[in-house]
Amino acid sequence: MLFTLVSAGVQAQDTEYRENCLKLRSPQLMKLPDSLKGRDIIELSEIFKTDKAPSMHNFIDVYKRHFDPIRDSVHRVFEIGIFNGASHKMWKCYFDSVEVYGIDIRQKPWVEKLGIHTFIANQAKREDLDKFIEFSGGEFDIIIDDGGHWMNHQQVSLGYFFEHLKPGGLFVIEDVHTSIPKFHDGFGVKPSLENTTLTMINEYIMTEKIVSEYMLPEEIKHLQFNIEYIELYKRKNSLHSTLCVIKKKEK
Repeated sequence: MLFTLVSAGVQAQDTEYRENCLKLRSPQLMKLPDSLKGRDIIELSEIFKTDKAPSMHNFIDVYKRHFDPIRDSVHRVFEIGIFNGASHKMWKCYFDSVEVYGIDIRQKPWVEKLGIHTFIANQAKREDLDKFIEFSGGEFDIIIDDGGHWMNHQQVSLGYFFEHLKPGGLFVIEDVHTSIPKFHDGFGVKPSLENTTLTMINEYIMTEKIVSEYMLPEEIKHLQFNIEYIELYKRKNSLHSTLCVIKKKEK
């Protein structure tokens, strides 16, 4: 079952916002502006020009729905894929007293200078992920996969990191539409579509069973016993810009 995402949000246009945006591009900045603390998540997505914003994928609508109720209780956030650090900076401002972590295949020193913990890792290599967990300590309230979007990337990361998500935590997979060849030729999609992340998600929604050729048996078992629910969202009138939210059971 697919849930339609309805576009909504505000455009940041006032002088203060524009000045803050300019400051945030500076690699010398050691602290994010205090004036951004407590802002609405949709406003912040536009300020930081993340592709989660209403003007792009509009994933921010789903984030607002799920994150606003738990905003004060989230202390550790991990997002796979850093790019320019836009969304990591957004999480740093949106959640109060949060530790933000990110992995990428390239160094991101200007993001590290803002108090965001970065680590070089390939999300499809478990040996890299082992090192990251040793570095970070795991135990995340929220994990977001906005990494390489390949089928093995998404499924290895879900299988591996779900164990390191706190009970009651949320795991988000962005850009699930890479499972659909109509939109993206590649990303490791087989002609039969049997190996896609979208197929895996729909299979679980229908049968409550995880089927993945990229996960270890113990990872599949952990997922099946600990998933409270999976929700699949798509952009209105299109399967493009599709994301999945997975809630972990409370102990």
